[in-house]
Amino acid sequence: MLDSAPKTPTLKCGRAAQMETEGGSDSKPMLDLHSLDDDLVQKMVYDALVWSSLHGLVVGDRNVQRSGTVPGVGMVHAPFALLPTAFPENQWKVASEVAPIFNELVDRVSLDGKFLQESLSRTKKVDAFTSRLLDIHSKMLEINKKEEIRLGLHRSDYMLDEQTKLLLQIELNTISTSFPGLSSMVSELQRSLLRNYGEHLGCDFNRIPSNDAADRFSEALVKAWIEYDNPKAVIMIVVQPEERNMYDQHWLSFTLKEIYPFMLFLIQP
Repeated sequence: MLDSAPKTPTLKCGRAAQMETEGGSDSKPMLDLHSLDDDLVQKMVYDALVWSSLHGLVVGDRNVQRSGTVPGVGMVHAPFALLPTAFPENQWKVASEVAPIFNELVDRVSLDGKFLQESLSRTKKVDAFTSRLLDIHSKMLEINKKEEIRLGLHRSDYMLDEQTKLLLQIELNTISTSFPGLSSMVSELQRSLLRNYGEHLGCDFNRIPSNDAADRFSEALVKAWIEYDNPKAVIMIVVQPEERNMYDQHWLSFTLKEIYPFMLFLIQP
């Protein structure tokens, strides 16, 4: 059943080029986005914006004062794709299987101070942020500072090569690993849309993989906290001033509160 949305101005929704399925260039695309009826697209966009507002898939509006400092002021929906992109299941499994390997690699590299300093020496000359981090790291090496408890929260970004159909890693984020909260909700948004419109699109919402990144990040933070074996220890989430993406960070703290109510942690705006 299609609910008729109230009459509103035409909502903007770009249409990307169609993606092909795993079979290659001779296969039919999962969905020809350019053949969708405009009225149907408008209804889906309207429902998606309502869903985003109700569920907190939002960021601060840069055009509104205090949108990055006061929660609830000047919120707009976060950018998202209206429909999921067709992606080969075997390549998705590859990305999942190599994630622990990359995690292990990053951990081992982090323990080799000399290698880090030498490998990033050229980057240090042109990037102030990296330079500052390496200076701190160098001072820790000088005083032989070692930490037995380590936690890495990583995010790998991939694209599918159109010609070879192989998975290509764009980057491995070890510092800016944002959107565990909002990305989890994008999956739920698309599942909701396909649940309501899947019959018209010929798509099955059950084929969208679940995304529990926020839960897994929270679980990792708690495990690190437990390793400290100090009931007075806290998890401190520092939200920098004018942070338009504060809601993604608040989703993480909210998940910690809901799943682990015994935890002590501090949010410092």
